[in-house]
Amino acid sequence: MTYCSITDIQGVIANDDLVQLTNDTGGGTVDTTRITDAIAYVDNIIDGYLRGRYDLPLESAPDELKYLAVDFVVYRLYSRRMYTEVPDGVLKKYYDVVKTLQDIQKGAFNLGIEGSEAFGDPSLKINKDNTKSSLNKYFNRQKWEEYDSWLS
Repeated sequence: MTYCSITDIQGVIANDDLVQLTNDTGGGTVDTTRITDAIAYVDNIIDGYLRGRYDLPLESAPDELKYLAVDFVVYRLYSRRMYTEVPDGVLKKYYDVVKTLQDIQKGAFNLGIEGSEAFGDPSLKINKDNTKSSLNKYFNRQKWEEYDSWLS
């Protein structure tokens, strides 16, 4: 599934900047193939974060994923220029995108769509197990009480 389009990217980056970011031959036109490649890359990364939590491909992409994808693609286009510094605003948005994707993966950010049944399968869990048996494995209540009595 594609989470954003070339038109979405053209809506946030000025045409002159897009020419500089995408055209490697020095011409005056936007190389849409570079944008399409960046979109495909970002789609795969987003799918990696969603896999296991949601059934893929999604029936329809929530707007939140579109906004994340656009910011990620913009970063990807800027970062392909090795000798051009990525603007601070673009870099900050990229870090925010990664954090949000991690939150989606952990279930801390809800996309408002039905999750996957597969996520309940322990073999597919990728996040830290927070079941009661795993909490305080080494420092259970008894150990803490021993520690408290030692301090007294």
